[in-house]
Formats: sequence, structure tokens, C-alpha cells
Amino acid sequence: MHSMPPRRLPAGRSPGRSAGVLLTAALAATLLLLAACGGSSVNTADLLKKAQDKLASINTLHFIMKVDHPGTGSVDNPYATLAEGDIRRPDGLSANATVNVGIGSFTVQLIILGSDQWFTNPLTGKFEKTSGFESFLKIFDAQSGLGTLLTALQGPSKPADGSANGTACWKISGTLDPQLLQPLFVDITAAGPVPTTFCIGKDDNRLYSAELTGKVTTGDTDQTVRTFFLSKFDTPVTINTPTAG
Repeated sequence: MHSMPPRRLPAGRSPGRSAGVLLTAALAATLLLLAACGGSSVNTADLLKKAQDKLASINTLHFIMKVDHPGTGSVDNPYATLAEGDIRRPDGLSANATVNVGIGSFTVQLIILGSDQWFTNPLTGKFEKTSGFESFLKIFDAQSGLGTLLTALQGPSKPADGSANGTACWKISGTLDPQLLQPLFVDITAAGPVPTTFCIGKDDNRLYSAELTGKVTTGDTDQTVRTFFLSKFDTPVTINTPTAG
């Protein structure tokens, strides 16, 4: 029998080069697959710290607070189900809020300037001096607000694809010790770690939303989800003293 002649590789190619080409192609395919599946090499702790530092450095911001599956309030304990407004640090706030008092809901405007607070009386629509809303301002405080709790997130997940009001962001979930939330919510009722999700901008490392789930304050249910959306960082904000009724 005649033996078959050895197979020759095309000119200019060698077994080593072919293996290298195949390895490169396999690596590229793997990277594309990871990208398609939302894989991320972003370091969680580093991302949380960058978002914390950025939020601490700003002077103004716009916020929306949205409550899904809300509980109910009472005349003695009004329960905010929606709020939107502007923050001017360190002690200025202007917002409109929808508040439930058990027998129904009404919309009020709230203004805080330093130690002075005003709200619109739902019966007259005129501003009146008030007190007791300073904790709402603390939610956005640079020294003790939500932003300072980014690095206190317990058991943080790996960053996953997410969005906040249309902004692409990295979603990181974990829990927060309820004691850390005490300065933000004076009537806190959480008995255990509070499930929390932060969404941090992919392009700028800014905090765009913070979501708290379950019983956090008086009136909440196990299904209550309270989300704070942040935007318009360092956009000029004017908050004037209202004319009292």
C-alpha cells in the first residue's frame, strides 16, 4: 500500500499561529457574551465610594420621592406618598407633596430656609409657619443623608444593569441597618435590616436613585417601596421666603 503524503499547511501559516488565532477568537467571543449578559468588571466598593463623594460635593439637586404600595396616615401623623422639589444645601428646601391623613389626601407646598419652615394650609391654600419637617431636609444632608449610607450598605450585590428615570446606571442591592436611618426618619419603625437598592450612573458615577423596601416609617406596610430619584445636580436653585397668610 502507498502511504499518504503528509498534509501541508498553506504557505505562511504554522500550527502555533493557527492555535493563536483560534484562542484570540474564543476570547473575543467570551467577552462579547459577557457584555451581552450584562457582566461587569466594575468594583462595587469603589463605585459606592465614588457616588458618595460626588453627592457630598454638590450644592443643589432636584428630587422626586415616589411611594409604591403606600400605607395610610392620620391627622396626627401625615403620610407623604409623593413629593417633588429642590434642595439647596445646607438648609434650603422647596417642595410639593401629596399627604395622606387617613380620611383623605391633599397636596401642600413646603419651604424650609434655615430654622424656618412654612407649608400651605390645605383649607386656605396660604402659607403658614410650621415645624417638624426638618427630618425631611436631612434625607438629602451632605453629612448624614442617604448619600452617606452608600458605603454602609451591607452585603452589596455585584453591579447590574439598571436605569433611573431613563438614566443608565449600575444597580447595587443590599440592606441598611435601621439605626443608620434614624436621623432621616424620626418615626422609623423598621425592626430589622432594610432592603435597599442604589442606582449609580454608568457615565458619571452619580447617585440617581435610592430605593427602600418594607416597613421603614409609621404607616408603611411590608410591601411599601419608597424611591428617591435625584437629578439636576448643581443647577441654580432659588428658594424665597413665602408670604404668610
